Amino acid sequence: MNLKKESNLQTKPQKSEVGNQLDELLSAMPEALKTQLVNMLDSPEYANQNQKADFLASLQSFDMLTQKDSAVRPLLPEGTNEESLAKALSKVDDSQSILETEQLEGAEIFTSLFESIAAEPCDDINEIRRFANAANLHEAFGEEEGSEALTFLNAIPEDSAELIHGAIACQIAGMPKQANLLFEIFAKRQFVDANKGYQSLQTEVTKHKGAIEVASQNSKKGQQTRHMKNNLRREFALNLYRTKPYKNPKQATEKYFPKINQYANEIGHQFTSEYQGFQTVYRWFLSENRKQSV
Repeated sequence: MNLKKESNLQTKPQKSEVGNQLDELLSAMPEALKTQLVNMLDSPEYANQNQKADFLASLQSFDMLTQKDSAVRPLLPEGTNEESLAKALSKVDDSQSILETEQLEGAEIFTSLFESIAAEPCDDINEIRRFANAANLHEAFGEEEGSEALTFLNAIPEDSAELIHGAIACQIAGMPKQANLLFEIFAKRQFVDANKGYQSLQTEVTKHKGAIEVASQNSKKGQQTRHMKNNLRREFALNLYRTKPYKNPKQATEKYFPKINQYANEIGHQFTSEYQGFQTVYRWFLSENRKQSV
């Protein structure tokens, strides 16, 4: 009789070592999701004990990271709450770079989780082609064989799922370097680029930094308030550019213009047209680029 099937008939099945460790590390994880993860790690595909140990070590690091306070917290004034957080952060030197570093640290640990449970290379070229050329991960895994994996992938946006699809295809084709590169891109996207909460906070901090800079300039130069909105718009754009400058100002304009245009609308100082706005921002970035190159 199949021992695994027999154990499933018990009234209170004994948890595996992996199950007990996951209980300690992820007590808040929904039980159904935790069960799927335990089944995947206890399956014959992941019989390698070193792989499991690496995975659990990475998981522990990730769990510790999520419970650790940000390095900027001690630098914030007492009484800072969600509403005043962005304004308080704007007054802390390097707060935005600290936050980005912490997000990237999470992405790095998340990448190691994938690496530790990576699929073994496959020697069937037709199977590799079938998996790589499948329309999506559901088709690639199949409803029966990939049920555990698909539990984790259902919530991933389509464009991000394509990165995972490509990474797994590289892994089973015996190209771990390419697979790890795609996993890294995926993790960075999830933690930074597509992280709406993080991006929203960074944008609000940038707005407040721009307002502080404009107020300082106006105080020094005695400028009239009618110039303030134009200066706010320009300083917001330049703060975005200074946070992560591009070697090519046009690429920076293409990335940041939607945010700048939205901010211009919010403060009631719209560009004459989208084309005019794009060209204006491009000139700002060109000028800033020259200053940084001196």
